[in-house]
Amino acid sequence: MKKYFMLAMCVGALISCGGSKNAINHNTSRMPQTTNPFGQTYDLPTFEADTEEFFAATGIAEGSKSRMGVLQQAALANAQSLIRQKMKHAYKGMVSDYSNYMGIDNSTKAKTKMEQGGDQIIDAIINDTQAQSVKFSGVDEKGNVTCYVAVRISKKEVADKIAQGLSEDEELKLRFQEEKYRKYMRERFKEYKENQQ
Repeated sequence: MKKYFMLAMCVGALISCGGSKNAINHNTSRMPQTTNPFGQTYDLPTFEADTEEFFAATGIAEGSKSRMGVLQQAALANAQSLIRQKMKHAYKGMVSDYSNYMGIDNSTKAKTKMEQGGDQIIDAIINDTQAQSVKFSGVDEKGNVTCYVAVRISKKEVADKIAQGLSEDEELKLRFQEEKYRKYMRERFKEYKENQQ
C-alpha cells in the first residue's frame, strides 16, 4: 500500500508541476537587447565601405591556421573581385550616360571601345591593388582561422587613368573630349556608393 501511496504522490507532483502557467526568466541581463528583425548582428573586424572619394571592398577567406599566407592572398583576391564588380558596374553606367549625353549611338564602335578600354584599365588598377588592412580571427575548434582583407581605390585616380588611356586612342579622338569625359566620370563615380542609406 505504501508503494501505491508514493507512486500517487509522485504522479501528483508531476501533474501539478506541468500547469498551464509559462515560466518567466527574470534574468535577461545575459540576453542581447536588439530590435533587429534578424537577431543579433556582427561587424566584420575590418570593413571598408564606398565613400565619395574611394571604392572599397572587404574579402574573406577561411582555412587552416598553418596556411595563413595563402588565406591572405585568397582574401585579397576576393576583395579585388568584389571591387572589380562595383567599379565595372559604375563605369558601364557612366559610359552609357555619357554616350547619351554626347549623342553617341549605342551600336557605335566608339562606345564599345570606351567600354573595353576602360575595363582593361580598371583591371590593371585592381591587379596592382594592395591590402589596406588585414586581420585574422582567433583559431576555432577545428584549427581554422578567418582572414579579412580590406582594399580601397581612389575614384579620382581611376577616372584620371581611364580618361588618359582613352584619349590616346586614335579612333576615339574624333568623338572623345578628354576633359569633359574626365569631369563627367569623376562626378558619376563620386555619386556611386554601394551602401546607399
